[in-house]
Amino acid sequence: MGATPFQKEAWTEYGIGVIILLMRYFARWKAVGFKGWQGDDYFAIACLVFWTAELTMLELIGQNGTNIGVSNEIGATLTDEEIHAREFGSQCLLAGWNFYVTLIWCLKGCMLSFYNRITLGLKQQIAVRWTAGACVLAYIGVISVIWGHCTPVHKNWQVVPSPGDRCTLAVANYLTLVVLNISTDLAIVCIPVPLLWKVRLSIPRKLIIGLLLCSGVFIMIATLLRCILSLRDIEGINISTIWAIRETFVGIIAVNAASIKPLFSASRWLKSSKGTGSGDGGQKSSGYTMGKYGYPLATIGGSSSAGEGVPPPKSTATKRHRSSPTDAFYDNSSEEHMVKVTPDHHVETVRNDIRAESTTSSDRVHVPDGIVVTTTYEVNQYRSTLDV
Repeated sequence: MGATPFQKEAWTEYGIGVIILLMRYFARWKAVGFKGWQGDDYFAIACLVFWTAELTMLELIGQNGTNIGVSNEIGATLTDEEIHAREFGSQCLLAGWNFYVTLIWCLKGCMLSFYNRITLGLKQQIAVRWTAGACVLAYIGVISVIWGHCTPVHKNWQVVPSPGDRCTLAVANYLTLVVLNISTDLAIVCIPVPLLWKVRLSIPRKLIIGLLLCSGVFIMIATLLRCILSLRDIEGINISTIWAIRETFVGIIAVNAASIKPLFSASRWLKSSKGTGSGDGGQKSSGYTMGKYGYPLATIGGSSSAGEGVPPPKSTATKRHRSSPTDAFYDNSSEEHMVKVTPDHHVETVRNDIRAESTTSSDRVHVPDGIVVTTTYEVNQYRSTLDV
């Protein structure tokens, strides 16, 4: 028997999703290497695992059927083999719910880990951490409903006698998921809005970056559609499963778009409106691109030691005042550390602190549109007191 239209669509979307995830892995490897991977990259690995598991469960459900719509009258006409097949398919449906929900929350973890890096040292990082805590509680809530809405648990895959609509239709799963999923997505989408509002970029660039960073809106739309259409056809399994695939497919594209963007174009569209492109003598340092005016051009999908789009933390010897959180997009720092061991086993630390400046304040030297290079030497009998 040939593949159904639902199966063709599902496996096509699966293949595209896998390609997108592999492109993300390649983009991050090219930017920082495997040793530079951070939380969002490992969440992306988990996404591939659960994406594959979700599609496998979908295929098994299609081959074996489930207990949905099987009344006692219908059950009486089934053979033992058909009953066992439907029981197995119903178990796959329960596992599929868990894989589907875990995949969605892994995508949330990707975004939150990414935001945690680009807000390093900013007050918006507090919102990231609170949102992450809310997502953990929401995940526990959804999983608890999946396993607790029908007790005892074996009724979830019981075929004969019929366990009842409460166990087979699982309306509680849809309602709990749509509320907690959309509410956490909305909180995640709101995190980069203050940064985009204040960042000194042209309107078209703001729109492009906003489209990448706030792509969770598309996931919320897919979640709503999936819930509404599934509840309208609650007696069938095809609509529910195919819309679960569509929702996660949209999520994979939306979450990974920012990370694979550098593979297709230069990062000049991310620079400050006062800077110039890399063709105008720009320099790269510590994961940032610097135009001739000293404005850093943060690359989405790249990384530095302190995070993407945000300069590394300042040492006590070179602290600078930051007037607003958005200064993180313009304040570029490149710190080089060198350690020399003298013949008498003393450790001499040389630290070059290179900063691109285009503004002035009362606590630093006025160097308009110039570069300040500060070299600090520290000698210790045993080891350097600086982080190397």
